Amino acid sequence: MKALKLYAKYYKTMKAMDEILKDLHPLALRELKKYPEGKADYDGVEFHLTKKVEKKYDEFVEAELKEMRDKINELKKEAEEKGRVILNEKETFDAQIPRSSKEQVLSSVRDYKKYFAIGG
Repeated sequence: MKALKLYAKYYKTMKAMDEILKDLHPLALRELKKYPEGKADYDGVEFHLTKKVEKKYDEFVEAELKEMRDKINELKKEAEEKGRVILNEKETFDAQIPRSSKEQVLSSVRDYKKYFAIGG
């Protein structure tokens, strides 16, 4: 039971920090844009602007890609029906904080409570 207790403690902290970072991200981005070349270094953490590029293909290429995906899915289905699939099973686990109690659970993390000014 010790490992689960420790895991829960760090999991809550991680989720709380994720929420804080998610909230700070747009502000940090705005601030970073003011730096020369979009680069900054603060407290040993390097920041730099990046661009995400999304490719869009014309309708003919998209149609061809769809045909290929359909063919791949058909081949996979045939292989499953013929029993030509090897299943590798590995035991693991997932953890989550239920939405109904998310605020309550995360507010038990001091930094989260302080950042979002909960109960203070």
